[in-house]
Amino acid sequence: MKKFIVISIVLLMLAGFAITSSADVVNLYADQTLLVGTLKVEVVGDYLEVTYEITEPGWELLETHLYVRDSAPTKSAPGRFPYGPESSEYAEIVDGVKYTIDLDGFTGTLFIAAQAEIGMIDEFGDPVLDPITGLQIEETAWAIGEGSICIPPCKNWAMYFTFVVVAP
Repeated sequence: MKKFIVISIVLLMLAGFAITSSADVVNLYADQTLLVGTLKVEVVGDYLEVTYEITEPGWELLETHLYVRDSAPTKSAPGRFPYGPESSEYAEIVDGVKYTIDLDGFTGTLFIAAQAEIGMIDEFGDPVLDPITGLQIEETAWAIGEGSICIPPCKNWAMYFTFVVVAP
């Protein structure tokens, strides 16, 4: 089974399931099936801008983690991704979060995994609390686009996709 997964991943990559442009938008899904927002990936000058935006009413971004490298992620541990709320590339914006990453040192195809923790809110923007724990109801969300691939060893639904930087 492991050989089949590895071969499938390689074939998908060779088949060209990559986002090839200077900008693209993929969906942000919570609990695997609930569309809650978008992830915009865009080349702006010498920088890659990656913007998380929650578009579904009733949810807010709590924390984000981002993997951008020229090789595929080998672990689905978002807390160990190179970019997070503590990184200098992170900025809160209206309705979301934006990372601005210097493209110096990156060439060709980029591998991107974007994860977020989201919290349920009511119509007034207040946290919706779990009646048992008293804590805000939270979900994990991942950016999933056409051609997304599970992060090995594929034991959960953590995904990544590729983005080919197109020179202007």
